[in-house]
Amino acid sequence: MRRIFFLMAAILFVVGVRPGSAQQNELAVLRAEIAKQQVVISQLLLRIEALEKPATPAPAGLQDLQDDIKAQEDSVNSLRETINSKVNLNGYYNFRFSVDGSEEPMAFQQHHLGVLMAKQLGKFNFLMELELQNVPHHPEIAAEEEEHAEAEEAEEGHETDISGEGQVAVENAWMEYNHNRLLSVRVGKQLSPQYWWQNHYPNLTLSTALPIYLRELFPAELVGVTVQGSAASPVGASEFGVGYKFYVANNNFEGNSRTDRRDGKSWGARGQVRFPTGGALRRLDAAVDIYRGNVGLSNNELAEDHVFGVETQLEVSQFLFQSEWARGTSLGQTRTGYYLQPALRIDEDWIAFYRLEQLESPRIVRAERRHLAGVNFRPFPQIALKGELYRSQPLEREYIHTEGEEGGHKPFNGFATAAVFFF
Repeated sequence: MRRIFFLMAAILFVVGVRPGSAQQNELAVLRAEIAKQQVVISQLLLRIEALEKPATPAPAGLQDLQDDIKAQEDSVNSLRETINSKVNLNGYYNFRFSVDGSEEPMAFQQHHLGVLMAKQLGKFNFLMELELQNVPHHPEIAAEEEEHAEAEEAEEGHETDISGEGQVAVENAWMEYNHNRLLSVRVGKQLSPQYWWQNHYPNLTLSTALPIYLRELFPAELVGVTVQGSAASPVGASEFGVGYKFYVANNNFEGNSRTDRRDGKSWGARGQVRFPTGGALRRLDAAVDIYRGNVGLSNNELAEDHVFGVETQLEVSQFLFQSEWARGTSLGQTRTGYYLQPALRIDEDWIAFYRLEQLESPRIVRAERRHLAGVNFRPFPQIALKGELYRSQPLEREYIHTEGEEGGHKPFNGFATAAVFFF
């Protein structure tokens, strides 16, 4: 009895004094403790059953065992209440440096600071991801700041500092009812279901830079309702699994967390397959995505937009490979984009990777191919140090208008590095 109360006191003390960054480990320890206590209860019940069988029971021994069981049950209930009362708090920090031959200046960048909060109550889940992003070097933001600064200079007659204060954004904010593995319903703001968006956290991605096509095909985020589920069947020591997602959301335009500007909503669907693995084959996944909706144009009008995409992830021994390809059609114009990213796990902490990617989009008048190669060092799963070299090559397309005697866009090289901490 005394041992149990000491155990409870120690666990509650640890939960009370440890910071939020250790909550994930604490929850795992608490769940393991619940499982252990439940095993002890089962053993005690067997002992009681054995003591009740003799014709002449031993009242004192039986009473002690019943007291032990009650104490164990109280311990398990207390631990369960502790887990249910906690909100999981996590986050990530990403600091980067980049320099290249484009018009963007060399810069240090406090790139992302994200805070993730999650809560589970029975079959209900909640997730919120708040991201603080420093964006003074994004071209579209820098251009707006520069125009504003020039206007102020003209009015006030002196130079204006362009500091680039960045922005705060809600990346995810949804609640979900998980009926079972086959069916769950999620409502709120959520990232698109494609692989990169679902694994976009900087400690998980190998590179510092996003694929250049990523924001131009499928919408990055959805505000609406998603129905999803999965099923699996054992195949030897592995399993064959399938999954689906279907969503209805606001159309894809800037600020789509606000009320959409038309009655017709967008919709999309995703089917994915996880093939059985064994031997050197550790992973083989494939998926297909479609999107039907409307996209916002520069003049704030909405145009019909259809997108289709495929993707795959493969892991064979130390070799990793992932790719995504998508094709969109809007206003009679077709845009395409893809990336191919092979990688080699050199040892437990080091991964070397290469990425070939391309985007062709008349809508934003951009046609570009980029080669990117780098290394990723992970001394801990939550920490990543990245470095990469890349070369950008503009493609000659009829919708790219060159200007000046020397022509338009030219190839350029670049370098980027980042330090990431997931807590």
